[in-house]
Amino acid sequence: MNICVINPNYYRSSGVTMAIRRIHEAVQPYGIENHFVSCRYGDEEEDVSWMATDRLEHLALMSGHPRVFWRSVKRLKDLLDAWDIDLIHVHHRRLSMVLTALRPLLRRPVLYSGNLTYGFSAPFWLLSPRRAIAVTHSVRDNILATTRTRNIEILGNPTPFPRQCPAIDLDAVRRRAICVARFVPVKGHATLIEAWALLRDRGIDAELVLVGEGPLRQSLEQKCQALGLGDRVVFRGYVADVRSEYAQSLFAILVSSIEGQGIVTIEAAAAGRASLLTDVDGSRDCLPTERKLPNALPFGDAGALAEALAIWFADPAAVAEEGRAFFDFHQGLNSSKVLGRQYAAAYERSVG
Repeated sequence: MNICVINPNYYRSSGVTMAIRRIHEAVQPYGIENHFVSCRYGDEEEDVSWMATDRLEHLALMSGHPRVFWRSVKRLKDLLDAWDIDLIHVHHRRLSMVLTALRPLLRRPVLYSGNLTYGFSAPFWLLSPRRAIAVTHSVRDNILATTRTRNIEILGNPTPFPRQCPAIDLDAVRRRAICVARFVPVKGHATLIEAWALLRDRGIDAELVLVGEGPLRQSLEQKCQALGLGDRVVFRGYVADVRSEYAQSLFAILVSSIEGQGIVTIEAAAAGRASLLTDVDGSRDCLPTERKLPNALPFGDAGALAEALAIWFADPAAVAEEGRAFFDFHQGLNSSKVLGRQYAAAYERSVG
């Protein structure tokens, strides 16, 4: 089966880009051949190194210029025929509307992947896709509440998991936590840094490793300096493979104001690390029922975050046990082995 995957861009720090790559890798054993279209929307650096060059095209499907847009649509139609495409898989709401409207011309079914929760949009309600994949229950409920789409499957972000939960060297990592996220307001870095200052004021000597890139990096570095955290907060920048970073940390943190399903939380779980999360859609879905440590914190509350962090750092052995709970929970739901088979079956149903 031949799939055409379309996204605004393949920004290297985007969770959606990582999800698309992981789906691509996970369905390979099942006879799925992926072709890719990037709209080159935005100016972020793309990572297309994992795509075959003859299966990648750049088309201005999000252009506001009618002539440019329709030229791109014609090129897309030709490519769908040349690549013998059976299904279009789109991971972006606006593009989903465009491709659903163009379906009579393109003559291929469109499958939409919902990766976030959104408010009601009349255009998206009118041009709702017939079939959708939601990465979590929260996203599915949001699609049901805001669109006419009713054929929705819940399939998360595939992540490679080892057979056994990785061990944690508590002596080496007991004072270090990691946050992997783009430096943008919704990820809550400012609150996290404020919480770290509160930890310091309580006499807790802990290191925070921040992995990522984005427009807020400079202002966040300045905030750390102003709070006297220069020796406690480390900015790693962009890291292509974060597995070694998780291995050097006791636990992960993701304190966003909104998530669909934090792929970094699943990556941390695959490394045997628990994640301290905010009580928001998407992140709630990533919490195992067997957890024992405080979690699901209010967004933007530095005091509550500092209190939870103090409890986690006070008992590294309990954090390691929490990591095993996260590992077991997500290995059964979101491992590449499990989801590769499920995505291939979902593609078959979408075409049928």
